[in-house]
Amino acid sequence: MTRLLIASIWIFIFAAPLQAQQRFRRTSFPVNSFLINPAVAGTEPVTVFGSSYRNQWAGFEGAPTTTVFSAHSSFPNQIGGGIIVYNDDMGGAVSQTGVELTGSYQLRLPNSDAVSFGLSLQGTQFGFDSSDLNVWDQDDPALNGSLETTFGVDASTGMMIYGTDYFFGIAVSNLFQDKLGLIGVENDLNQHIRHYRFMGSYTTDVTNEMSVQTSGMLRLTEVTPAQIDIHSRVIYKFYQALYWGGLGVRMGDAVTVSAGIEFASIGFSYAYDISTGANLLSPHSHEINLTYILPHRRGFGQGSIGPRRILEKSRLVK
Repeated sequence: MTRLLIASIWIFIFAAPLQAQQRFRRTSFPVNSFLINPAVAGTEPVTVFGSSYRNQWAGFEGAPTTTVFSAHSSFPNQIGGGIIVYNDDMGGAVSQTGVELTGSYQLRLPNSDAVSFGLSLQGTQFGFDSSDLNVWDQDDPALNGSLETTFGVDASTGMMIYGTDYFFGIAVSNLFQDKLGLIGVENDLNQHIRHYRFMGSYTTDVTNEMSVQTSGMLRLTEVTPAQIDIHSRVIYKFYQALYWGGLGVRMGDAVTVSAGIEFASIGFSYAYDISTGANLLSPHSHEINLTYILPHRRGFGQGSIGPRRILEKSRLVK
């Protein structure tokens, strides 16, 4: 019985082909893509504060939720930095809370483009609360109704090439695959798993007021198949504000609809997922993103070599 329950939990975490990623999920990955790749830090001459809330498979008790807060900025001499703090409740019994501290460095290329390298130090507290489980065997010593936690340190790295209208790159999380050390779990499953994410985006100007941004992301782990997200949004400038609406698909899992606005230094967006796979829990997921952009004072962060998109038409911050 112990092995059956523990195996079920770890299959949910590690082996499900579409949902079992230890890294938190975001539908609006083109919005504040620093959460996807640490190399994004420092590529804009501004400071970006972001928050995100996601309710996965909404509509039933214990549905997974994720809350994320972040900030990243550029500094002189082509240096960037940032921080991410998150809480990922994977469905009641399993949760993780983490913080990531990021540093980055940008290099100019022979043309007007640039390349950025980022490195993050990860600290993660993983929790397993068996009090939230309906246990068949009440005398099972591995499921005694208590909260078990473990803390680990790992790292992430990323690289990104970018220009005025595009960017693409790769990020790798859980580089060292830190051991979790949970009681009763076999050693080959009792660890974080390395995650790979490839992301790219290109923006095309249709008119002086309208642009189309198409983005894609491929993510995979060493124990799960690849998953592809494609998202396209139309960005329209009207009375000093940017409005956008988008459609996307997570292949084999969901279609997404999203919309947002960026006015002055504040941005807000909402995304709605409709599951298309064999999901018996709920077909609906909701995600809200809020960003605040702080332009730098003169002389601060002038080492940034990213284009100043924030005040230009049809250019939303990364």
